[in-house]
Amino acid sequence: MKSHKRRPLIGIVGGKGKMGRWFKDFFNSQGFEVRISDLDTKLSNKVLAQKADIVIVSVPIKKTVEVIEEIRDFVRNDALLCDFTSLKIKPVEAMKKAKSGVLGMHPLFGPLVQKLEGQNIVFCRVRDNQWVSFLRNIFLKNGAKILEMSPREHDFQVAICQALLHFTNLALAKTISSQKSLLQTSFTTPSFRLQLLLWGRILSLNPEVLSDLEFENPFFESLLRDYQKEVKELAKDIREKNYKNFAKKFKEINYYLKDYLEIAQAKSAEVLNLIDRKPLKIGRFKERKPILRKRLKIGFLGPKGTFSHQAALILFPSSKLLPFAGIKEIFERVNQREIDIGLVPAENTISGIVPETINFLIEYPLKVSGSYNLPIHHCLLSWGKSKSDLKIIKTHYQAFSQSRNWLEKNLPRVHFENSQSTTAPILEKLETKDKTLGFIANEIAAKEYNLNILAKNIEDSKENITKFYLISQEINKKIAEKLKSRKTLILFAVYDRVGILRDILNVFAENNINLSSLHSIPSRLRPWDYFFFVEGEISLNSSRLKKVLQGIKRFCPIVRIIGQS
Repeated sequence: MKSHKRRPLIGIVGGKGKMGRWFKDFFNSQGFEVRISDLDTKLSNKVLAQKADIVIVSVPIKKTVEVIEEIRDFVRNDALLCDFTSLKIKPVEAMKKAKSGVLGMHPLFGPLVQKLEGQNIVFCRVRDNQWVSFLRNIFLKNGAKILEMSPREHDFQVAICQALLHFTNLALAKTISSQKSLLQTSFTTPSFRLQLLLWGRILSLNPEVLSDLEFENPFFESLLRDYQKEVKELAKDIREKNYKNFAKKFKEINYYLKDYLEIAQAKSAEVLNLIDRKPLKIGRFKERKPILRKRLKIGFLGPKGTFSHQAALILFPSSKLLPFAGIKEIFERVNQREIDIGLVPAENTISGIVPETINFLIEYPLKVSGSYNLPIHHCLLSWGKSKSDLKIIKTHYQAFSQSRNWLEKNLPRVHFENSQSTTAPILEKLETKDKTLGFIANEIAAKEYNLNILAKNIEDSKENITKFYLISQEINKKIAEKLKSRKTLILFAVYDRVGILRDILNVFAENNINLSSLHSIPSRLRPWDYFFFVEGEISLNSSRLKKVLQGIKRFCPIVRIIGQS
């Protein structure tokens, strides 16, 4: 087949969905023109189908056949009609009635993937033309793997790898989440930590996607019956204490996976070494009243107008607030007694812990006198007075990602540029005050730099909260009391042996102390050794805490009280 002689126009029906946006960005990055249609776009599905050389349907499973039937007669004979649906039998049958080239596709990854390299894409080839080879070549060029199979074989594999996997994990997560007492003793093994990662991916999906994978797959009902049968038989073995049958099944599975076991152990160890643990429980947060103490020197992560500055103004309105360029500099100034309190970000409900802060708590002999939870609300700011005048928006990449849906809906033609912080680009343009520039920051920045607020609360998630630690030379009891600090932060290192973390956490469980956070930090002294940073729901002065500390010292060469939260 001859290669194409011109660059195609790529059309994505459903281009505002997560996968549609992912592939729009991908094709744009390769230098190709992409147009999209969706429920609220001026460009209709039919017009897009007429114009595009490659028409990709990227809509929910239940809508796929309906959309294909709507547009297939409008796709040109020399064009290619394809889809991204997770099921293939029905969509492919619907696309066959088009007069164009036809290709069923399924990217075996989600929109959380950062790049195409190493990812699998299924091709169900139906009616080839030059654009099939074009897609194949561009995917291979970017490191993807193409798996060719029939629609029937594809849907059977999906029933196993997606529908059954998701069903099993949902059932497991539901069972565990209903056992409230388990929160005191869970999260103790590497296997469970890996399981939590899997839940994080699955539960981030749209429930409609999960239900469609299970409800619409023609093979899943039979597979589910087989699964239920296996569960019942295993349960019977346990009730009857039939070790022989249980061990037999275990060995059969072990033999089936024997070529995979060794590499699985090595790879899972790598994952456990790299991940930063998020808190195990995140509750609701309330605003705190200002800490009314004068003449304190408070260091925060600057420059002025940051969320750290906002938190400092709320907590210490009458104190001297000093901005610093980095977290390490704040720790160093507190350690040298040049400032009284350092306000440092510790954790965000969306992006997780701030490793820099945790590592410096290990390195410096400082204490945490309390924590403060600041709801993060983004504003669109400019020296101009109208959104229509904006040509460029500059801000930190996290502010972009946290406001993406609002920006795409309200400012689809504005160019975005990343900066090192939300306030850095404001300072860069402070002299020129260019009215065509926009920024994403908070209301404090608007007031500090005399900017107009063009829109408030543009963040996509209303549960975006950053926790700040207040670090000091010693625990400041007055501040801890004002902040109503009732939890104790403990750092410990472990001896390297099997089951050590289980034994340590059992000490907490036996003394009825719930751990609301647990993070592991790789030691900088030796590979594969760890520090653990825990937040226990117990007062610093409790006799039970003293008993726990004595109990874990036999397992840990290092045990330190970091402070209160």
